[in-house]
Amino acid sequence: MSQNGKDPVEVAVDICMAAVSKGNRLWNPFAKAMVQAEFRRRIILATQGLLKPVEEVKDVGDSPLSEPLYEIRWQDIAVTDAATDTELQTYHEVLVRLYHSEPAAEPGYFIGHHAHEKIIDGRETWELQSEEIHVAAGYYRMGENSNWGIVHDCSNS
Repeated sequence: MSQNGKDPVEVAVDICMAAVSKGNRLWNPFAKAMVQAEFRRRIILATQGLLKPVEEVKDVGDSPLSEPLYEIRWQDIAVTDAATDTELQTYHEVLVRLYHSEPAAEPGYFIGHHAHEKIIDGRETWELQSEEIHVAAGYYRMGENSNWGIVHDCSNS
């Protein structure tokens, strides 16, 4: 359990859902449950080290950062956007990324840092993705001094 009493996997699922629930996004109970289940499944596999490289998880080492970050990749999260004054309601799939680390100082720990919906916008895609990676790296650095909130039980009981 996390410090607030909620299962850490469920916290990560909530964060991923928040990343795809911005703007005029609509959710029916069935679609929401399916997306939550897909986030949950992949996060659990990640904590077990069972994701398929590149398709489901990728080292972010090709970025200009020194933090040991990885991205969990969802390529086909189904969403619905509400109709607006100028557009009809649309159904489409989005890309989602969750950046995490597995610090050498804490073997066996999976630490989530940041999740976002990847925006595909021509030549700006790489720049937008780099901004999101920098946000994750900032959270990594902020948590490093406090050991990302990991507290080890030092009792002899």
